[in-house]
Amino acid sequence: MPDAIKLGLIGCGGQGGYLSEAAAISGRAELVACADIDAARAEAFAAQFGYADSFGNAAEMLDEADIEAVIVATSHDHLQPAALDAVRAGKHALVEKPMALTAADGRELVTAAHSADVRLMCGYTLRFLPERQEMRRLLEEGAIGEVTHVMSGQLIGAMSGWLADRTRGGGPLYYVGSHALDFLLWMAGAPVESVFAQINWAADGSVETDVSIAIRFAGGALGQLLTSQRMGGRYGWCDVVGTAGRLRAEWERDEVYVESRAIPQYANATRIAVPGDAHHPSYPADASARLSGFKYVRSWAAEFTEFADAIRESREPSISGEDAVRTLEVIDAAFESDRMGAPVEL
Repeated sequence: MPDAIKLGLIGCGGQGGYLSEAAAISGRAELVACADIDAARAEAFAAQFGYADSFGNAAEMLDEADIEAVIVATSHDHLQPAALDAVRAGKHALVEKPMALTAADGRELVTAAHSADVRLMCGYTLRFLPERQEMRRLLEEGAIGEVTHVMSGQLIGAMSGWLADRTRGGGPLYYVGSHALDFLLWMAGAPVESVFAQINWAADGSVETDVSIAIRFAGGALGQLLTSQRMGGRYGWCDVVGTAGRLRAEWERDEVYVESRAIPQYANATRIAVPGDAHHPSYPADASARLSGFKYVRSWAAEFTEFADAIRESREPSISGEDAVRTLEVIDAAFESDRMGAPVEL
């Protein structure tokens, strides 16, 4: 694999496993080393996923392993510190969302990556799902004209462990809402002017249970984000309305709905079936997934391929650190708006 990225992993948990499998499937990674604060877990993880070496300390891996880049897949509170160490060590970094817990910490990481001349990418994988890629294609084709409204949501069941600890970046807004928010901002394609949020909190005040955010964009478009941990299941969606029509996609459904007054083919509401491998690179015929459905592994592999290409082409990845900071700015503003009971200007 002459173009393979010599890869290290920080965080040998569940998401680290998914991303390691995806990196291997992409054919663009040489799995050199993994690190975790639990050395025994790192050693077992290396044997399971094919990393050549393991470390009980990420700093040692960054100093001793022959790696070019890292995936950072820790709990939310450790993402930014681990990624900051990596980029300051001259390593490119693919960092799981939300990349940091505040926009200020995100900006510090972006500045460090620019100073080190390394690529920094945030893992907002929804953008790589085939139906979401199809939505973006239709939007860029002008199917719905000028965007006027974007409505997105991501709902899940009750959260536990560190995901129920606000100090560690728990709660649905960071965990799944940030995915939906990044996608909403990508679809809107305009700077955010103001944010108004209403949040329901758990009885013990630990984390939010439900979040509703209203967003005004430069140019007048309006957005709405909903996220919750009280559904008892999983559901996500995105609706984009414009001056010439509408688009809709739902989480885990391989289809897009389009109605367009700009493209005669879609003059009536039309369901477009989107193949699971659409908009993705080609992978080996025998590629398979042990840990997750192959649809998700394909999307993570497409994400890693984009990261690898950005490194080799010395360019910004399609989901940059700056993109992640814009999402964090809205999250910061949402918490402040709820505290104040008033909109926050950005």
